[in-house]
Amino acid sequence: MKVGQNMYCEWSKRKTSDRTKRRGRAGKTSCVSSFCLRLVVSALAVMLLLSAASCSKHSNNTNDSIADYGNSGADFARRLAAQYPRREPFSSQEKDASAFISNQLSQYGYQTEIQEFSATAADGSTGTSRNVIARLKGSGFHYAPKTKESGGQASPERYDNLIMIIGAHYDTPAVREAPREEGVTEIIEADGIHNNASGVAAVMTAARVMRDVKPGYDVIFVFFGAGTDSYAGAKHFLQSLTDSERSRVDAMINVGPIFAGDKVYAHAGQNSVIGGQYKDYAKRRKLYQATDIFFDFKLNTKNGYAIYTNQASFTAGLPNGKDGIFREWTTKLSDHTPFDEAGIPVVFIESGEYRIKSIDEVGLESKNPLFISSAGVISGTSFDRTRTLEDLFKDMEEQAARQTLPLDWMNQDDEQEQPDESDIVEHGRRQPRMPMRVNNTAFVLVQLARKGPLDYEFDGA
Repeated sequence: MKVGQNMYCEWSKRKTSDRTKRRGRAGKTSCVSSFCLRLVVSALAVMLLLSAASCSKHSNNTNDSIADYGNSGADFARRLAAQYPRREPFSSQEKDASAFISNQLSQYGYQTEIQEFSATAADGSTGTSRNVIARLKGSGFHYAPKTKESGGQASPERYDNLIMIIGAHYDTPAVREAPREEGVTEIIEADGIHNNASGVAAVMTAARVMRDVKPGYDVIFVFFGAGTDSYAGAKHFLQSLTDSERSRVDAMINVGPIFAGDKVYAHAGQNSVIGGQYKDYAKRRKLYQATDIFFDFKLNTKNGYAIYTNQASFTAGLPNGKDGIFREWTTKLSDHTPFDEAGIPVVFIESGEYRIKSIDEVGLESKNPLFISSAGVISGTSFDRTRTLEDLFKDMEEQAARQTLPLDWMNQDDEQEQPDESDIVEHGRRQPRMPMRVNNTAFVLVQLARKGPLDYEFDGA
């Protein structure tokens, strides 16, 4: 640096006039000052580059924070499964589990309601179960037509009291034992971590986040009892709504088992199928909004999470006697079914595998060879156990980390219009499956509660 400085000064001295030379020390000082100015400019340029890099890094961190809800949801699912492993409908463990859920909601600041009801159990006896209910007031939606064709003078300026119901059943199905290999005597007790502690955890996480991330809808969170006994809790809750409340329900979102199935799917209800290839778009609006959230926030690229829609596309029978194209809906019955039958738009979120050839295959959850003895079904089998499933997915994630191809690359079907299964996370390290699926499903619920009717926008910060 000193050599460059001297050379620069000598060159300046030779080029100056006699008048400049007479300045003597002033000329030398000017030379040094010029050089120092260059140093200052260079330093400022470096600082600007570092600042830009810092802003870019901050921006990336912001992107990284999508669905960054920590491990509390996954931990809640594990505690629910561990403390009440056989919470079958009308059982003492189911009753204790309802209190456990209510207590957690209270810790989040909710005033909960325990809705007790009686229903006929599978063995013909009468049993008692409970729904756990929490309510959150939304900020509403304002009218904002997107096109000239949309919106007439009769359209309300605001919707401030529309209701979205978000639910999940917390009970477990009766266990259908998978045949054990000869010589194996260990009794494996299922704990319902998949069906349906995982779905409960996603709804619980959404309820926690919505305390700070305000919804547009008035949201009713319902944790259904006796869901696996002909969705008795969902039936009772729907019947308990007043005529005024029922008229305000814009959609019902049901979160089923999301942990162990090969992919996460979202379905519209059977009431969205008109017949043949025709569908009721108004009844599928919430489904399309859910998939929009997945694409808009690039959840697959950023978090390795994808929402699929059923694209089987063969003909299937409907309850009304008509046939419809089996696409974007499911014949599977669950807690959304009473709402579906009542004509309310529903979205059913679950994990499974709908790359199937006939309606008889509905219910397939995984093509992993581990589940071959139960024909690919995990719910209601001894496979639905925390240690069994988490050990499996840990091994699968470690395998995925050592390869560049997606985990199920051998089963890819390019003809299906599905989310990109690149299985690549843009920033950071992939989360284990349980928190990844719980948190991202909760994120979709949070955002979906901010997407209102057609031509209406969320009215809040």
